[in-house]
Amino acid sequence: MKTLKTLISIVYYIFLILWIFAEILVIIIWTDTPKDLANDLRLGDDVAYYSTFPFLLETIPLLLFFLILLRLKKIVTQFSLKNYFTLENAKNIRLIGWFIISIFLIQDLIIEYIFPLFSTVSATVYEPEIIRLLEQMSFKLFLGIFLLGIGKAFELGLKQQQENELTI
Repeated sequence: MKTLKTLISIVYYIFLILWIFAEILVIIIWTDTPKDLANDLRLGDDVAYYSTFPFLLETIPLLLFFLILLRLKKIVTQFSLKNYFTLENAKNIRLIGWFIISIFLIQDLIIEYIFPLFSTVSATVYEPEIIRLLEQMSFKLFLGIFLLGIGKAFELGLKQQQENELTI
């Protein structure tokens, strides 16, 4: 359990450092300060992209991933304290499931398949890859639904345990 807790903490702090670094880079691009560095960071002439709704929408899955790591840290901390079946763990597991489903909806459906339909690409040229979508659905969507079920099972098991304790 200690190894898992350490591994999640390492990933959490690496992700936090990378997130802060990325936010600093975006602020440099937005403010155009210092000019030389901002020019080097820009991808061609597409400076306006960094202040658009699609760019902000693309950052939401990263934020959700960060929240998943926070919830995993809480769950593993509770497990290391030998608090396995608690209402808090059940809620955290279900919340992780909802976060994974949200990441799928934002990243794999809205950004990948819906935004291109409304962009400058004509609908006749745009061909969604159905096989790739099904692969993503089978991984992220089913993982999220599975975690929702596990969280509900934790919660129902805890309620059953409390009822059994009251009847004894």
